[in-house]
Amino acid sequence: MNFLIYHSGFVSTVTEKAYDASGKSDGIDTLIASLRKHQVKPNSNVYAELGSTWRFLMRDPEQAAHALGKLIVACGENNVLWGTDSIWYGSPQDQIQAFRTFQISAELRERHGYPEMTPALRAKIFGLNAANVYGLTPTEVKRYTARDSVARKRMAYLEKPDPHFRTYGPKTRREFLRVFDPAG
Repeated sequence: MNFLIYHSGFVSTVTEKAYDASGKSDGIDTLIASLRKHQVKPNSNVYAELGSTWRFLMRDPEQAAHALGKLIVACGENNVLWGTDSIWYGSPQDQIQAFRTFQISAELRERHGYPEMTPALRAKIFGLNAANVYGLTPTEVKRYTARDSVARKRMAYLEKPDPHFRTYGPKTRREFLRVFDPAG
């Protein structure tokens, strides 16, 4: 049996720091304490889903580093799942962009054993780990999504973009200067 822990035990009123084994803290530390107490090894059957967690933490890189670092170490790099709760908050694009560029500092990695956020690790968190939970391969997912209703709408949009997001006006310094000196 697999367990998907939504929001990874995150509590928005708790400041995420390095794991505190004293048992006096809350938040993600309670999930980790439970895993340790029951001797659940990383990459086994407990998955930490990020849900609103990343949306909240992306505002504070140090808390985000501790939260993700602890989750990846305790649950395993194959057992942290992307989630946005975008049904409540709207488009998750800002969360995606922040996660694509997020990095745990070398200092925190060295001090606490957190992993580096590599492209491969991001790909796992963004979807490969979840596909595995549901017994899917990336090839199967692509095969189904290549012809679903979203793919059809995407193709229709690409044929006639509306809105088109064209940029008007000068795009380079040279074009900008030509606005003021058309002969130049």
